[in-house]
Amino acid sequence: MRDPGSGEDRGRVPRSKITAPDLPAHFVSRPRLLTLLDRAAAPVTVVRAPAGAGKTLLLAEWARSRGAGPAAMVSLDPDDRDDHRFWSAVLDAFAAGPGIPPGSPLRTLSVPRDPAADPGFLAEVLDALDVLPRRALLILDDVEALAGAGQRTALDALVRHQPAGLRLVLSGRREPPLPLARLRLSDQLFEIGPDDLRFTPAETRALFAVSGGDVPARVLGRLDEEAEGWAVALRLAAAAAVREGGLDEFFAGHDRALEEYLDQEVLAGFDEAVREFLRLISVCADTSPALAAALAGRSDAAAVLHDLAGAGVVVRETGAADGYRILPLLRTYLLADLARRDPDRLAGQHRLAAAWFEGRGDAAQALLHSARAPDAARTAALLRTDAVPLFLAGEHTVLREALGVLGETPVAREPRLALLAAALSLETGETGTAELHLRHAEDAWPAEPQPELVVLRQLARSRQAQLDGDLAEMASAAREVDPELARDTDLEALAGLQRETEVLLTGERRGARDHVDAVANRAGATGQRHVEARALTMLGELAVLDGDFPAVDRIGERLDSVAASARGTIEGATTGVVRAYRALLRAEPEECVRLVVQTTRAVDGMAARIGGNLEVAAEMLGGAAQFDTGDWQGGLRRMRRVRLGLGDRALQPEYAAVSGVLEHRAALLAGAADHAREVVAWCLNEFGRTAELLLMRARAQIALGRHGPAAKALQPVVDGSVTAVLPWSAIEARLLRTRIVLHHGDLDTARRLVAEALADAERLDVWRPYVFAPEEVISVLIGLLGRLGGREGFAAKLLERRRHLGGSAMPEPLTERERSVLRLLPTLRSVEEIANDLTVSPNTVKTHVRGIYAKLGVHRRRDAVAVAIARGLLDVHGAEPGE
Repeated sequence: MRDPGSGEDRGRVPRSKITAPDLPAHFVSRPRLLTLLDRAAAPVTVVRAPAGAGKTLLLAEWARSRGAGPAAMVSLDPDDRDDHRFWSAVLDAFAAGPGIPPGSPLRTLSVPRDPAADPGFLAEVLDALDVLPRRALLILDDVEALAGAGQRTALDALVRHQPAGLRLVLSGRREPPLPLARLRLSDQLFEIGPDDLRFTPAETRALFAVSGGDVPARVLGRLDEEAEGWAVALRLAAAAAVREGGLDEFFAGHDRALEEYLDQEVLAGFDEAVREFLRLISVCADTSPALAAALAGRSDAAAVLHDLAGAGVVVRETGAADGYRILPLLRTYLLADLARRDPDRLAGQHRLAAAWFEGRGDAAQALLHSARAPDAARTAALLRTDAVPLFLAGEHTVLREALGVLGETPVAREPRLALLAAALSLETGETGTAELHLRHAEDAWPAEPQPELVVLRQLARSRQAQLDGDLAEMASAAREVDPELARDTDLEALAGLQRETEVLLTGERRGARDHVDAVANRAGATGQRHVEARALTMLGELAVLDGDFPAVDRIGERLDSVAASARGTIEGATTGVVRAYRALLRAEPEECVRLVVQTTRAVDGMAARIGGNLEVAAEMLGGAAQFDTGDWQGGLRRMRRVRLGLGDRALQPEYAAVSGVLEHRAALLAGAADHAREVVAWCLNEFGRTAELLLMRARAQIALGRHGPAAKALQPVVDGSVTAVLPWSAIEARLLRTRIVLHHGDLDTARRLVAEALADAERLDVWRPYVFAPEEVISVLIGLLGRLGGREGFAAKLLERRRHLGGSAMPEPLTERERSVLRLLPTLRSVEEIANDLTVSPNTVKTHVRGIYAKLGVHRRRDAVAVAIARGLLDVHGAEPGE
């Protein structure tokens, strides 16, 4: 539609073509990309990405929100190969928008019939742009539509003689017909490519939030992997989630909207031969020119893959040598399409792939495609020769699929396969299913079993005991594993490692870390990723037990490289718990909560079957972290619920000590005296008279203001007559002693104790005792600043973390003076009489009473007494909190 002031000889242009399109209702703004566009200093910007990447909506939002000058956006199409129509659209786009002065030639300039042949016309356009009062923006979307010589001349003129008042943005699926190399060399070009336009996980979550698509986090994680940030696929997925209540059909390639988009927008530009090529190679997630040639029967497969990768969304290079990958969502659609068209051809493609991989010694891929053919005979043969090495390599998903193809009866008849099925079930915590497979193995047991078979059974039984959580049975089963018998089998490393699980139970850990580290290194070198993951996980546990918390981080980095092998297994759960514990001790409660949630989601329902120690530890850490973030009652209830849920089941001393210490501290801070006493009784039964138990008793005495009994309770810890279960208990002991000596006015000893505790905290990299320490302890630490030498930096970090948490992560305790006043409130003494008893002024007593009321959340003396009794702050019956 023409602007009334436009030149008389301009072609008629629809307004929808020369205005930025409306943003959809569930549009998600992407500030990071808008910032990229705003900050680009180059006069030419190229936005290049395949269909559906979100180019148009991004530029539309930017054009609408940009207030720095006139903005014109033209949506190009094949009709714009007519130069007259193209320039009419450009000039009308400027005239339709604000910011162009009424007398500007951009409003009145006529467009000649053949603009490319009229240098004067181009000069007038450039001059008009050059004199604009503010810099103008011209966005040409779908620029690949400009295929004619005239358009290339126009673009070249705009770039070569670009006015100072113009910024040109060219958007399309391919690079525009411009000398981009020259522009790059002269810093005249800013580029946004497909990788920039991919949605981040945070943007995906935002899209689903505004769309109303409610799916679990793990499903969104899978969508991030399969869509690879492709905007249109994510929008279609969000719509499917709202419509269907989930993404099962979408992931299966049966979503009609996705099918239509892929067929009409993505694949429509390829001829049938290329589409058939894509269908035939889609049986493999990753491919190479040689594999593609075998699957598609085309000698030019390398050239076809190269051309497809250049198109962007269809095929991408993987980074491996000659490696290519079809976009997962497109591959799913192609597989479904091939299955509909010719199921026998699909099976044949899998057989071709199986033979190709088997010929190259890739047992995992050969077995996978054999199972998907499905070819039961070849699958069984491959399992007999390769099942154990594949199990050790962590190819558990492939093995489960292959065993499923064989069916229950053939597996039950062969002890090796039955034991393998049991081992796979145990790795995901399915103890009942594992027991069934173990019985099948026993029923088919040969008279003279080979060593490998015997060791497999020992390993399965030991792993089963580990899951069941019975400490005595775990130790006994671990001792039955015979590494000598496994010496000449592939199971030697795993057998030695499983035998070492006994050290986690008995405490005899001397030399264990070196041995386990050696196993991890050998397993990594030989490709036994499952064994490597198990060894690294055990190393992490041993490091925690030894108090070598910095080593946990280093081990975690090594584990990340084999994380896929540990996902959804006992090792994955254990690693998550160890990292959560590490975060809690570093005073990162929110990170601890995140890790506990992530661990629970990763095992996807396995948390209730991963063994008593891990289950309790995960929930206890989560509860303690909740408490530290300010959810005092929720965190405390969670910890108590977990402990009571144990019933008569025993825990390892280390797990019990961590659980008890965390819950007891929280109970005291919340003023739940009966709860605290309950925890002490449980700990006494679980691990006896240790340093941790005495710390609990001393902490309870200090809560009552009884520093003499607290010092007496701590004495065995000080003189070393009792042992500590937890490496960081020495820090807690020194800080409790600091509070006692401060009560007696011994500032010099308090400083020494705080400095000694700080040295231990830095060595262990344990922050929590200081970050959540009472104010009197922190005051001593602050007073030491400038005298701590090399520990100044660590002390500063502790204080900064404490400031960051804002002090809101613990209930505000009563001061010693407030506790003294509180003890006299149940009497009939007046304020003046209380003042006389305490040898202070009545105004001071009134101040303390107001502080007590505020902290207890009451307004009357009677209510303060009632709340204090309920919380255990008043010892009206002679019982002391925590005793």
